[in-house]
Amino acid sequence: MSTGVEQVIPATRAASRRGRRLGRGRTWILATGDLLALVVAYALAYLAAAWLGPLPPVSAPTWFLVLLAVTAVPVWLAVFTGYHLYENDALKISVSSFDEVRDVFHAMLAGSLGYLILSQGVRFLFDWWVYTAVEAALFAGAALVLVPIVRGSVRSWVFPRVMERRRTLIVGSGDEARLVHRKLRTHPEYGLDVVGFLAVDEDDVPGPTLGTSGDIARIVDEHDIDRVLLASSIADHEQMLDLLRTVRRPDVQISIVPRYNEIFTSHATLDDIEGMPVVTLPPLRLGRSSRLLKRSFDVCASGAALALLSPVLGAVALVVRLDSPGPALYRQKRRGRGGSTFEIVKFRTMRVGADTERFDLVHLNEVDGPLFKIKGQDPRVTRVGAFLRRTSLDELPQLWNVLRGDMSLVGPRPFVVHEADQITGWASKRLDMTPGITGLWQVLGRNDIPFDEMTKLDYLYVTNWSLWWDLKILCQTIPVVLGKRGAY
Repeated sequence: MSTGVEQVIPATRAASRRGRRLGRGRTWILATGDLLALVVAYALAYLAAAWLGPLPPVSAPTWFLVLLAVTAVPVWLAVFTGYHLYENDALKISVSSFDEVRDVFHAMLAGSLGYLILSQGVRFLFDWWVYTAVEAALFAGAALVLVPIVRGSVRSWVFPRVMERRRTLIVGSGDEARLVHRKLRTHPEYGLDVVGFLAVDEDDVPGPTLGTSGDIARIVDEHDIDRVLLASSIADHEQMLDLLRTVRRPDVQISIVPRYNEIFTSHATLDDIEGMPVVTLPPLRLGRSSRLLKRSFDVCASGAALALLSPVLGAVALVVRLDSPGPALYRQKRRGRGGSTFEIVKFRTMRVGADTERFDLVHLNEVDGPLFKIKGQDPRVTRVGAFLRRTSLDELPQLWNVLRGDMSLVGPRPFVVHEADQITGWASKRLDMTPGITGLWQVLGRNDIPFDEMTKLDYLYVTNWSLWWDLKILCQTIPVVLGKRGAY
């Protein structure tokens, strides 16, 4: 006669094998992408070195080069593993390749330095040219660009199509659980499939309730759960600790949504007091030097973009004029930094006089708060205007606003005056920063994000600004725009 324990053991082993298979699959796909990026970087480096001359980039015999290439594969994989570049996809829900640039740089520096030392030894012993300092610099520079791009492409397009989605159990109920569920459903690229909820009240969750806190071990085994996401407490402190200790094992990842999550960002640091973890929030600061740095970056980038994109701007303006009567540009009063007012410039996407028709179309509004957006076919939008909105080309003239100082490349969303005036209290801190063409709201969902959550994202950005974060948001904006997500 079999016992309950005997029944659980096979399921646990099966789940463990499945968890390891999921992790190994992601690791090997990433490793393959890394090696391809390194091969291309090597080829570009040697081509550039041959063009620069005068010394030949390679003079070693073929057999030695083949031996070096074969041994380079495990060496580079070991270096990348040593810098923990294959752990993030198993541990984290959302992995940004941009955040790995620092580790990739250190890995490239260590690996290139090792091969440079080896090549100098080969040069001294055999008088063969294999790898010079110039080639090392060219290779590292090319790889530092190619590796994150390939990793980002793999995570965005390969993983969602070839990797099995990770089965997820949400522990909790109420607003927090519903918010987590909505975010996971909105972002399929995370690769998480919510199987159900562990909650007290079945009517307080947006999905099936699989059981209570005492059933978690059985639920994890029966449903092959890969990740448990604790969204809110469903028991007292000691019971929750017992629950987490029960489910914590090698094949199950545990994620906790902390309380006060609206003020947490990736800039928060994890400290400890005698082994007790303490989260420290960054101080509220954006001094004169930081503002100068941000403004200098805006001027240089927007000026260069306007010069490079001037033919595109001219062509779009001409098409807008030919498509419908009226000017090519549309100007509207927006609320700027410190409560000031400025005129935002965009390509006109609606027929002239569309603003006056807004009150007749209130019943078609599909967003919450003071915003007004129609996700379907807005009758005021022109044929060319619909295309410009889907591709975000209508936003390009805002580069002139950035150059003038009315806006920044990255910042809080510039609301229409009457919309901005409805934001009060702590959320009004968003006006401490110059509004931007893109921002957290843009890369996390644009118009699909509720108004209340949009103001919280603006608050997070303003209170945790860094130039590195600006660069990251700019890079994340590109795939969002190309994917036309939340654009209408």
